[in-house]
Amino acid sequence: MDGAYQINVGLDAYVPSAGWGSGTWGSSTFGSTSAISATGQLRLWTHDNFGEDLIINPRGGGIYRWKENDGTDARAVDLSGISGANLVPTLGLQVITSEVDRHLIVLGADPIVGSSRTGSIDPMLIAFSDQENALEFEPLITNTAGSLRLSSGSKIVGAVKSRQEIVIFSDTSVYSMQFVGPPFTFAVNLINEATGLIGPKAAVTGDAGIYFMSYGSFYIYNGSVQKLPCSVLDYVFSDFNVGQAFKIHAFTNSENNEVGWFYPSSSASEIDRYVIYNTQEQVWYYGNLERHAWLDSGVENFPQATNDNYVYQHEIGFNDDGSAMTNVFIESSDFDIGDGDQFSSISSIIPDIRFLQDTNSGSVNVVTKVRNYPGESLTTKATSEISSNTTKANIRARGRQAVVRVESNDDQSGSGNVSLGWRLGATRLDVKTDGRR
Repeated sequence: MDGAYQINVGLDAYVPSAGWGSGTWGSSTFGSTSAISATGQLRLWTHDNFGEDLIINPRGGGIYRWKENDGTDARAVDLSGISGANLVPTLGLQVITSEVDRHLIVLGADPIVGSSRTGSIDPMLIAFSDQENALEFEPLITNTAGSLRLSSGSKIVGAVKSRQEIVIFSDTSVYSMQFVGPPFTFAVNLINEATGLIGPKAAVTGDAGIYFMSYGSFYIYNGSVQKLPCSVLDYVFSDFNVGQAFKIHAFTNSENNEVGWFYPSSSASEIDRYVIYNTQEQVWYYGNLERHAWLDSGVENFPQATNDNYVYQHEIGFNDDGSAMTNVFIESSDFDIGDGDQFSSISSIIPDIRFLQDTNSGSVNVVTKVRNYPGESLTTKATSEISSNTTKANIRARGRQAVVRVESNDDQSGSGNVSLGWRLGATRLDVKTDGRR
């Protein structure tokens, strides 16, 4: 007996194109370019609810519907093959539904020629169904189905729903799509050029607008597009695998007022890092973590995330999957007085550290490092042990630039499975201008 996939699996790495320039000079398809098929490309899925049904689409592939009434034993089926379907796109780059007016929207659909779909994606075409009917895509004067084509850019990269609009990103531009009713149904307005989306999952709706990652910068859209000042911009984009940018995915951690992006560093083909922006405090921080998908709290009590093998529950507990975490730290960026023109003397630290457990025996170390010139390595000048009873730590550190690091070895009991929970607040330092002695 032979078996076959209903949908063949995709690649585990992104391939931008095939043909001329993508292989050895003079070999095979030299002199031509061709689109990569859905089965010969990195597999990215999008899905959205249409009422109680689920519409799903592998990027560059077909469009499928799972019908809630059919129960969990039933599979999703090709939307264009359902009885009553009329000129439903056979391919698409992303599916999304408009909330209030209930249209199914296919980004990067195959166009209609004559009385059928072509079966070839138009990467800038938007097709939308009749209102309340995901099976009717033929534009008629008696319905609201139709299509629009974007002009700025070469392909639609992704889209995100926001309040009363859908924000669509091409590789070079940002558009706003809004329901306006018959006879046009939808209006699409060009919001900004030269700020395209770096990957299909690199935009997310946050507390103040839509946050997205472009080529070399981070932005927010809240009626207009604005660049986010970013103190870690060089760290992210100077060590970043641009060839696998389609693996980036943005996320929100609403409980902590955070938006962030998981991305692959330059030496990695898979996600291994994150960068986070705190929207209330307007500060950035980064770290190393492998997460391929993320669900914010809401449906579940805590955020859920995955890597290749596991589903993790975040923001709960202090252990690393049952084991104590080691080498836990938070480290500041360099700080100075007068843009580093003067030497600083740090004489004491007033810690603001809350111990969440082991309040009688737990402790952390506050490490103070300095350097005199930007090109020098940091030198540790003081390591202060801080417990719940510590009110102040006296130190002596002098330099043009300083860094403070709070760290702990969480297996303080020696049992191998006890983690120390602590939170860092507004730690204060006594810093004065000083001469070099």
